[in-house]
Amino acid sequence: MRRVLILLLLSFPFCVAQAQSSGRPETFGGSLPDRWLLGAEVYLWGASVGGESRSGDNIDIGFDELVKDLEMGFMGTLAASRNEWTVFADMIYLNVSDDIRQTVRFRGDLFRVGADIDLEGFVSTLGGAYRFYQSDRTRLNLTLGARYLDLDVDVTGRVDRFGRFRISRSGSVWDGIIGLRGKTDLDDRWYLTYYADVGGGDSDSTWQALAAVSYRCYRYDIVGGYRYLKWNFDRSPYFDDLDLSGFFAGVKFSF
Repeated sequence: MRRVLILLLLSFPFCVAQAQSSGRPETFGGSLPDRWLLGAEVYLWGASVGGESRSGDNIDIGFDELVKDLEMGFMGTLAASRNEWTVFADMIYLNVSDDIRQTVRFRGDLFRVGADIDLEGFVSTLGGAYRFYQSDRTRLNLTLGARYLDLDVDVTGRVDRFGRFRISRSGSVWDGIIGLRGKTDLDDRWYLTYYADVGGGDSDSTWQALAAVSYRCYRYDIVGGYRYLKWNFDRSPYFDDLDLSGFFAGVKFSF
């Protein structure tokens, strides 16, 4: 996350120079054109994993631990809009692995335990939005859609005097959501975006909140903000609740 922020800060003076000398059309204080506008955003999210297991144990995995064990990750958003209507897809993919080597005591005896843990997760929020309010600076959209969460956990290991073992678990949930998406122009370059939703379905409830500040460049926008995503489960044998939260930074492209 620190490297991404440094790169964005280093590119900021060049971005300002581009913006000041460009003829990029702006939507500040005006209406959007009557055609399909496409957008894509790629970003690094400094997410920490929190929550509580069904047994009552707290889950707390910091971003530094997550990055250290990360094998593959992708985070991005695609959107298409025309007039008052927008469709969007937000995606997060993580593949994390770790190994545990420790000695445990059971009924007075010591056992050496070794295990390799692989966690693969995918989160997608899909939906559509309708712009119901617009002023010179602010646009507000009502959103409807669904959120999908899929988790796969695979544990292989060995316990002295007991031999090898393997545990594989997987599960997924679909939830319907309703939310509010907004954008407020501060001037012709700086603008704020904010989003919140709530819903339920396979999980007991889920909700999300996001706020970001962005700067328009000639061919792209620099984005930075904070995001929180949470689930509460009533039928999961593994989790009571699960959350992802942290700062993010990225780049947004328009076509």
